[in-house]
Amino acid sequence: MTTSARRHDRGVTLLELLVVLMVLSIILTAAVKTWDVTLERGRAQTTANKLQQLVKVIVGDPDYIVAGQRADFGFVGDEGRLPDSLPELVNRPPSDSVWRGPYIRSTFNQSADGYRMDGWGDSIVYGRQRYASNDSLFVRSYGGRGVVDRSRWQTLNFPYTYQALVNNQVTGRIVDIRGDPVPLGRAIIVDNVRVRLWTPKAGRDTFEQKIQADAANFTFAGVPQGIHRVEASLIRFTIPSETLTTVQDVPVYPGSGARDVIMRIPVDWDDI
Repeated sequence: MTTSARRHDRGVTLLELLVVLMVLSIILTAAVKTWDVTLERGRAQTTANKLQQLVKVIVGDPDYIVAGQRADFGFVGDEGRLPDSLPELVNRPPSDSVWRGPYIRSTFNQSADGYRMDGWGDSIVYGRQRYASNDSLFVRSYGGRGVVDRSRWQTLNFPYTYQALVNNQVTGRIVDIRGDPVPLGRAIIVDNVRVRLWTPKAGRDTFEQKIQADAANFTFAGVPQGIHRVEASLIRFTIPSETLTTVQDVPVYPGSGARDVIMRIPVDWDDI
């Protein structure tokens, strides 16, 4: 047998086997690290999506426009308040007639509480920060490491402050069919003009009534964001008495409210 043949017939040496195992170990370690990084990124993205979804269902979607006006004000728009806890987004509070949920649902492969669990299976925190110059709301994930490792936290602040969501003004004017304001010299008209603003409160649709001081203008304060009904009436003490009313659904925007709402009562002041 020649020397060349003997060289091809020899087995694998221990050194060569160790080299192969070391290379495979390096490849496997790199693959595991890549998989861990990919898995963590997926969990982080899942968490970010859930945080965004929670904020949107609580305060509404400003990009949802119908007939040129914002139509979605979320939980706050329906209830006139912020939820006390996230489960109120899926479970109707007791004796509540204005709740229109569920505002969010878990996907088919999640538990019933999946909507408020982050990518690591931990509960998402919903809270409010109160400072002298800042009154902000937030939702937060601790990133699978608890409260200790702040570098892992994912926090999404609401786009509006607490006050902007629940403490706005609605202002407007009362006019007749010609667009003329209430004639202040006509006491019989001034004394019988009423304005009501209907807003949700304590789980009910309630109203605040204004008996006008100057009859032509009205202002409501402390109004939550949402689409609320404004009702202006003139009571005519004829025989029989008559109430002339106009109603308008008014969008109240967070931070800016609703300004210069025109309420046109179907009457001509000169006919009274």
